[in-house]
Amino acid sequence: MAELHGRVRERLRGQLVEAGTDAFADPTVFADVEGVMRAAVSTPEHARLILPELLGEPDTWRLTTKMAYRSHRASSAASVILFVKRRVLMPLVRWLYEYSRDNFERQRRTNHVLFACVQELALETALLRREVRRLSASVPRSTSSPVSAGPASGTDKLSDSAQSR
Repeated sequence: MAELHGRVRERLRGQLVEAGTDAFADPTVFADVEGVMRAAVSTPEHARLILPELLGEPDTWRLTTKMAYRSHRASSAASVILFVKRRVLMPLVRWLYEYSRDNFERQRRTNHVLFACVQELALETALLRREVRRLSASVPRSTSSPVSAGPASGTDKLSDSAQSR
């Protein structure tokens, strides 16, 4: 099963590279991005997110498919008209209202932006983590702090470690 997952990941990575995301040519970058994405997917629904706050009012970006039936008429006439609307007209045109193109286009745009943002941020995070690991591996570790040993002593230790490489 792990072999199958590996092949699928490798095929996806190849497709992303062919589509123009050259940063994914490195399998370790792809693995880092995949790890970040898996962590993002496992975020619970009740967690606070920044992007909904940036998008503005939920009415402008949330999918709404339920129609509200109202009438300004007297209660007896209103009940007959509402019955006809609910039981006769709406079954005929339900798909037009509940699955309106406007709501789905808005949702598609929001999803596209979110996926692009998440992918770009995951890529940047993975690249930055690699750079931090690379830099932290190249910094020499000493038992005494350069500040406590004095400036001359700390400089000598850094130059000695640079020469030993």
